[in-house]
Amino acid sequence: MARLITNNQQLSSFPELKTSYSEISVFNNDIEDLPDELWEQKELHNLNISANKLSSISEKLGQLVNLEMIDFGHNQLAKIPESIGQLTRLESFVYLHNNLLEKLPESLTQLSKLRYLNISQNKLTNLPEDIGNLGELVELKAERNQLTELPESFTRLSKLIEVNLSDNTINSLPEDFYKLEKLRVLNLEDNRISQLPTDNTALTELHMRNNKIAVLPAEILRLQQLRKLDLRGNLLKTLPDELLELSLLERLDLRWNLDLEIPDWVNKFRERGCIVYY
Repeated sequence: MARLITNNQQLSSFPELKTSYSEISVFNNDIEDLPDELWEQKELHNLNISANKLSSISEKLGQLVNLEMIDFGHNQLAKIPESIGQLTRLESFVYLHNNLLEKLPESLTQLSKLRYLNISQNKLTNLPEDIGNLGELVELKAERNQLTELPESFTRLSKLIEVNLSDNTINSLPEDFYKLEKLRVLNLEDNRISQLPTDNTALTELHMRNNKIAVLPAEILRLQQLRKLDLRGNLLKTLPDELLELSLLERLDLRWNLDLEIPDWVNKFRERGCIVYY
């Protein structure tokens, strides 16, 4: 099956479609419109139209039922068509980052095979209520939006390994967040969270810079797999002795907690080879 690759060519219009393609990539051009012929590409598996000047996508997107990966990032899209829910073979990647999206279509939650979703750098104030239906999702990037909370179904994303929710306005995590038992990397930088998540025991990285954390609970000792812990710019005044029990810790950042008293035992981390900043 043929491939059409016309990246980085300063094209102002979509290239001519001369045959059926399995892959089309027009990354980094100046394309403003998509031709109707594109939606007739029924054998298309990969579609990359990122880094152009697109402001809309036709509802006919749903006709491309064999798509496995789409990249619509770095455009000017204010809406994703509901018909995306018909693309049930999408399983590799869906990139929607760096657009003008204020809302995601609820039909997105029908993509039950999807493993990677990037919706970062938009204007999203919430996630779809049924996002938990994305049962195969292993990585979610939703940083630099305007999210204030996560839907209850979020904790059904049981295969999640890495989540980036940094630079939002999230106040708290769902009560059942502990159910994300496979979660290894959690980035919550630049939010408004006051309680440290301590029940996700598979975590190896926890990034909590610039939140509202005033107390580290003794339960932090549950995070025995933790290797990187970033607590910069919070409201900490003391550290619990239990922190020292994180024997695998390789990097601990405590800077910009202006009233924090550093106990002498913190130097024991350095004796183990852990990098400590305060």
